[in-house]
Formats: sequence, C-alpha cells, structure tokens
Amino acid sequence: MKIDKERKLFFGYKIDSKLREALANATPGDRHYFEDPDSDFLRICSAGDERWIGKVMKCGITTADVEDVQRNVVSILRRIAPNIRHSPTQVKIFAIADETPEADPLPAGDRPDDDGGPYIV
Repeated sequence: MKIDKERKLFFGYKIDSKLREALANATPGDRHYFEDPDSDFLRICSAGDERWIGKVMKCGITTADVEDVQRNVVSILRRIAPNIRHSPTQVKIFAIADETPEADPLPAGDRPDDDGGPYIV
C-alpha cells in the first residue's frame, strides 16, 4: 500500500433538502462563504448524485488541525444556516479525486429569483 502525499482532503456535510434551501436563501453577504469555487472558506463538491459542502485542505495535516477544520466548517455553516443543527460529529472526510470541474453551487431551480442580482439563471 502506498501513501498519496499530493491528494487534497475534503471535510464536509452532505447537503440535504433543508441545507439546500438554506443555501438558496443565504444573504448575499453569506454567499461568498460557499459560491466561489476557489474559496478558502467552503466549497460545494459532488460525489455521484450527492452534493457536499465543506472545506478543502492539503493532505498531511495533523490531528489537531483536523479538529480545527471540523470546528471551522461547523462555524461557517451555523452562520449561513443558523436554523439547522450542525453537529461536528457529522463532518465526513474524503480524499479529493483528480481535479474535475466543481459542482454548480446552486442549480438553476434552487436559485432565488431576484432578477436584479449578479446571478445568471
């Protein structure tokens, strides 16, 4: 067995219907936490039909860093979706597959219809 010291890690939550709705209704000030595909905050990634929101980290982090990342993900999600319970124990860790295009943060049907915003529908 070999160790891959180049592959990035993803710490995140599976997006369910409640979280998807909270993301769609997030304020413009909170959207910068997850809409930028190169964000240092959160990113939305896909795994088959599932969509996940979380933080991408370089590999080889320490166990202390794992706890810090876990708390950071929970903290940002609590800001974006304060009415949803976010347990730190629900954060999952996955290895990122080879670089592929990021998932669309909000599918067209989940975007707010404000006609005046910077979002292209």
